Amino acid sequence: MLARILLALGLVLAAPVAAAAQPSPVPPAEARNGGTIDGRVTAVDYQRSLLGIDAGARGRIEVSVMPSTTIEGRDSAYHALSDLKAGQRVQILSSVAGGKYVAQIIRLLP
Repeated sequence: MLARILLALGLVLAAPVAAAAQPSPVPPAEARNGGTIDGRVTAVDYQRSLLGIDAGARGRIEVSVMPSTTIEGRDSAYHALSDLKAGQRVQILSSVAGGKYVAQIIRLLP
C-alpha cells in the first residue's frame, strides 16, 4: 500500500518536471519589407536558389529566390531563375525574413 502511494506521489511530482524539460517551439521569423535592391547580378547559385547582387554603395547582397518569386523581363515576359546570368542589371523588390533578403519580384533591366 505504501509503495502505491509513493509511486503515485512520484508520478505527480515528475509530471511538471517533464513538461518543463520540453523545449518551447521557436516562433517563425516574421517577414518585413526589405525595400528595393538595384544592382548587377554577380553570382547565381541554381541549386540553393541564391543570387549575389552588387548593389553599389550597399555592397554585395545575397538574395534568396523562392518558387513564388516573379521574374519579369524587359519585354513583359516572365522568366525563370535559370534565365538569370552574371552581369545582368536587376531591380529586386524584397522582404527580409530571419535576417536574410528574399526576392518577391525581380525585374530585368536594360
